[in-house]
Amino acid sequence: MKILLYLFALLLVSCSTTSVEYRTATTSLRNDRDYNKAEEYALKALDVDTNDALPAYFLAMEVYGSSSSPKKDYKKAASYFAKALEIDALDGENQKLESSKIVPTSDGGQKELKTIKAAIEYYSYNLWAESFNEGISLISEGKNDKALELFLVAVDFQPKEPKSYNALATLYYESGDYINALQMSDKALSIDPSFSTLWSIKGSIANEKNDQILAEEMFRKAYSVALENKETAENLSGHMSRLFDILFKNDKKSEALLLSERLIESDPENIDLYRNAGAVYQNILNDSFIGASDGLMNMNTLNEMELENLKVQFEDCINMAQKARENFLMCSELELDEIESEIYYEESKKLKNRIKEINRIIKKINKKLDESE
Repeated sequence: MKILLYLFALLLVSCSTTSVEYRTATTSLRNDRDYNKAEEYALKALDVDTNDALPAYFLAMEVYGSSSSPKKDYKKAASYFAKALEIDALDGENQKLESSKIVPTSDGGQKELKTIKAAIEYYSYNLWAESFNEGISLISEGKNDKALELFLVAVDFQPKEPKSYNALATLYYESGDYINALQMSDKALSIDPSFSTLWSIKGSIANEKNDQILAEEMFRKAYSVALENKETAENLSGHMSRLFDILFKNDKKSEALLLSERLIESDPENIDLYRNAGAVYQNILNDSFIGASDGLMNMNTLNEMELENLKVQFEDCINMAQKARENFLMCSELELDEIESEIYYEESKKLKNRIKEINRIIKKINKKLDESE
């Protein structure tokens, strides 16, 4: 009889693949709902058997990752998932779960989880989604610092999920941390280049650093991607506005004006667009007028062809002045503030007088042309 009991005891020990500490941890939580004791003994189990990944997996899933746990902690859950994978990789074999689990799949089917590695791959996405969505909620509450911490943890759960990097890049940019903003933007775009806002962030940072060439390249990319994504009119308008500004700054005024017309078509009630367009036309007018005035000073020395070219230059000035005036009149009409509205109207009156002045110059050129015949 003693021999049989001894053999039975040996059988129990040989069948057990986990430590007493681990079994105490699981019993404390699953039977007694004692999370403190479960945590304590799971940590002891990690020290007792450094080759067993189950204690780390248990800590991640049931102590720190469970929605019902009073010790829920995304950062610790991610850390112990990583610890479990590290231990699991030691012997080159995938350690099995205590028991396999049947879980639903995204296509409506089911699959069986047999190993710790497979379970972590499956459940880490759920914890990523939870932590990411909680981070978004924190942003809406104005708690950006806490949101940033959660997004960093979300990266640990799903390192290849670009949405986490997108959120981090945006928060870093808004806080003025351009180094991390660029780093996170690049990580996200290397996975998925369809985030138009990230191209825009890269453009804005380049612009801040006075690298207008790179800024233009990034803003063009942002606008192009937004078009491909078929984004909302509001989003497209924002990308177009940023591209418009950099084109104007890079002295590509003609292209900027074409873009401006498309902007106004997409958002005809936006007073800022008319004001920007009016300012661009006015700047082109001033530059063109200065260039034409040089020829006017030497009008008596010009031949007939040169006079005709000079006349065309001033006619272009009238065209620019008229377009600037039209846009400022629209500003005056749309502006609700009476004082601001009057300012725009006064600007349009100045342009009207400017047109009269240029017409007088053209008459002088015509007279000179008549004399040269």
